[in-house]
Amino acid sequence: MKNIWEVWTGALSPDECRNVIARGEAYPAQQSTIGFDGTTRADPGYRTSVVRWLDVHMEHAIVDRFMRLVHLSNRTNFGVDIDRPFEVQFTEYHGSAQAKYDWHQDVWLESDHMFDRKLSVVVQLSDPKDYDGGVFEFFGIAAPDAVFAPQGSVLIFPSWLQHRVRPVTRGIRHSLVSWVEGPRWR
Repeated sequence: MKNIWEVWTGALSPDECRNVIARGEAYPAQQSTIGFDGTTRADPGYRTSVVRWLDVHMEHAIVDRFMRLVHLSNRTNFGVDIDRPFEVQFTEYHGSAQAKYDWHQDVWLESDHMFDRKLSVVVQLSDPKDYDGGVFEFFGIAAPDAVFAPQGSVLIFPSWLQHRVRPVTRGIRHSLVSWVEGPRWR
């Protein structure tokens, strides 16, 4: 593995970000949960945000856009066996709720699925002037900090890396999150 994470700054224009936000807001809102499959539960002390699940087939233009970057990053940095994302999550972190997502990994450690989450993708949709806080961090390694802050930036990293989103204290931070899957790790 060449780099542990990669950021594509300015991968989407502000207009494209506003379009993704508008499309995301058209889906039904849900309170965020933690866990997988039948073990999901709400835990506002650990994760507080509003999520909407985009239809990956209906939103193929959005998926194709970030998957181009995933394939480039995978070829130069990660070299893992990947296919496509199964889910795309539009997330809103509201400052009025001090919304956050504490330390976690995006992998299913005890899954009996025939696939694993290999790479995680986060798209920064909001202009950083529109909110305070909401900093994305990795545990124990350098965070992308300012390089990932600009609107339209795309962060790609191995799904097993522990990470968090610090509380948003003002405004709303919108992001798009997906997990690129592949055959089970061997």
